[in-house]
Amino acid sequence: MGISADNKKGSALILVLWIIGMLSMITLSFVFDAHLEGKIVSFSRKQLKCEVLANSGIELAKSYLHRSRLVTGNESDDDKLNDPQYKEADELRQGRTVTITREMTTSDGEYAGTITVSIKPEESLRNLNKLTEEDWERILELEGIPEDYWPELIDSYFDWTDKDDEPRENGAETEDYYSTLTPSYSAANAPFQTVEELARVKGFTSAILSGGILNPSDPPESQIVISNGISRLFTTYGSGKVNINALDNNALGQRILQTLPGVDDIGAGAIIEERENSSYTESDEEDRSFSNVDNARTRLNDYVEDKEFFNNISTSSQIFNITSVGQYDKVTKKVSAIVYVKGDIWRILEWREEQ
Repeated sequence: MGISADNKKGSALILVLWIIGMLSMITLSFVFDAHLEGKIVSFSRKQLKCEVLANSGIELAKSYLHRSRLVTGNESDDDKLNDPQYKEADELRQGRTVTITREMTTSDGEYAGTITVSIKPEESLRNLNKLTEEDWERILELEGIPEDYWPELIDSYFDWTDKDDEPRENGAETEDYYSTLTPSYSAANAPFQTVEELARVKGFTSAILSGGILNPSDPPESQIVISNGISRLFTTYGSGKVNINALDNNALGQRILQTLPGVDDIGAGAIIEERENSSYTESDEEDRSFSNVDNARTRLNDYVEDKEFFNNISTSSQIFNITSVGQYDKVTKKVSAIVYVKGDIWRILEWREEQ
């Protein structure tokens, strides 16, 4: 029995529709792939632009730091107005943290992205590698860590950094403690490379370092809450002396002052107040920063109980924390660097990148 003409036509129509459908799917797939590839290429180009912008921000910071060595604060009003870098350069000279934002354009005047750079003296923090036992006692007390925790924390800190393998009474070395952990590791027996490394030391829990409940296994009524943690106080760079001109006028700046000998909360507030509203200046526009340690001693002597304080401070910085963010459209690239600056010397000590 033969196939009718109508059935043949119907089959042919189905075959044609099927072929058209397949071709449409293939075409749509090509279009989607091309669209996706276009987006990937566009995003990659924006990423590259942001990377260039972020790296340019580090060079911009270098320019401002160089300029800060040349300003004195005594320039004429005309010189100040005609120098686009003057304001931030003078603030850097005084030890301040500065933030600079620049919108970049092409030679044709088209928008090419934005650079945001923050320059902060790193020596406004305590050097983790320079702390004494007395420093640790002040820090732990200020952060609300009970005294019965102190021996383990302090001994473990010194065991981690000293060169021998003999554990202190309440401390820890590789053989007796770190080798028994899972995963195991060794005590550094060397200075800290980063502040984050402190988390590897016996006793330094996340609550102590970053804030939280110190004893979560205890009943709620017995739990001790650490507000902020100690990590925010530290760096691993610098001489160990705190640049009091670089301290922020906030709770953290005052807390760092209190970790130094002879400064209580009232004295810390008074030191910041003296720097911000000095009676030694004649007008609101004059430089109120401490010109040197002797100047600080003259102005702060009444606010400090222990004169050892003045052996633990400085009034200038050579190490800076620079953060540069390049942005184009909604894409960003962040670069951070710790740099050493002295005269014409510019040395990058640490470099980090993130999207």
